[in-house]
Amino acid sequence: MAGLADNSLSKKYSKWDNIELSDDESDCHPNIDKDSWFRMKHRSRVEREEGEDAEKSKLEGQNKGDRDRLAEVKERLAEEEEEEDKESLEEEIKDLEASIAKRQARLDEMEANKKWNVDNMCHVVEERTIVSNKSDTTKTSELPAHLVEAQLAREAARAAEAGEVPVGPRTERREIENYADFVTEYEDLLEKFIDTHSIEDCKEMMHQNGDVLLQENASSYLLLSCLEEEMNGNHEKMMHVARQSQILSHITELAGSLKRAPRDVVLPFFRRISEDEHRKGFQEAVDGFIKRIEKRAVDKRKEMDEEEKQRQAAGEGGEEVELSKEERMGPGGLDPIEVFESLPESMQEAFESKDMQKLQECLQTMPIEEVKYHMKRCEDSGLWVK
Repeated sequence: MAGLADNSLSKKYSKWDNIELSDDESDCHPNIDKDSWFRMKHRSRVEREEGEDAEKSKLEGQNKGDRDRLAEVKERLAEEEEEEDKESLEEEIKDLEASIAKRQARLDEMEANKKWNVDNMCHVVEERTIVSNKSDTTKTSELPAHLVEAQLAREAARAAEAGEVPVGPRTERREIENYADFVTEYEDLLEKFIDTHSIEDCKEMMHQNGDVLLQENASSYLLLSCLEEEMNGNHEKMMHVARQSQILSHITELAGSLKRAPRDVVLPFFRRISEDEHRKGFQEAVDGFIKRIEKRAVDKRKEMDEEEKQRQAAGEGGEEVELSKEERMGPGGLDPIEVFESLPESMQEAFESKDMQKLQECLQTMPIEEVKYHMKRCEDSGLWVK
């Protein structure tokens, strides 16, 4: 019994074996400044702990999401009557439990190997706050600035939890803003899914991130990516993105036909396309989608070319703007319209047709003084430039 007690006590106090001190001098070289050494050790410890806390928070968050999903799937399994659907739900339960266990093992390992120090060895067990009876509430205006922000944040969080969201129709502007926000937040995940080639890896991504990938905005992103790749001449890339896009579309359509949440049919979908018959049908759908993208890219390119022609025409011709006489004046102070109308008809025709040969022939038939007179006026009005 004594041995048993000693063993339990050793386990209870074993964590104190890993106490870490930033001001421990044992590993400090005599030629190194001790204060600098302590600061460096403290900074390294803080950075390591921040990394561990971030990993722990991520693992705990993923486990919470999977546990919530596990409870939902188990509830569906209890209500399910179709044998095939039961099998898919049971398989998903196994996958979820395995993922949770793997993350929990990592969390346990981190806790067992945790380094203790002055910052994390102690924590508050009991805390008392005495509040004056004069007032039960504190006005926001009486709080310091940082507490005002905290109070407003708590109120906003409570409103969000209560479901207090703006009412009214979803406008086109709001849809565009929502899509832009969605892409900003999840673009890395969407690109990762686009670049995933293995069907098995696709299944894993859909299983882990179905809440994002099965949103309508995700389908829109992949559709636009298909069109962009084809228009940029990346036909092979477009064909692969088309397959990824059809995976999302088929899962959504299957969920609609079965009247289920899209995430519930992820595993059944991948099980189906592992069979020759369903895989062939899926590939035919992908091929048809690729043809539509190819056609749309051609049409879109024509539309863009036509728009470019219209812009060029508008730039070259533009709107006819009537200038005032002062604005029309040439370098010599003469109005080109008045000078042009005063020219002999043969000279007018030569200027209109921009035919130099015809202009020379016309000038050769005129007296030299008349030629000098008209050409000087043409120069002063800007009709003729030397």
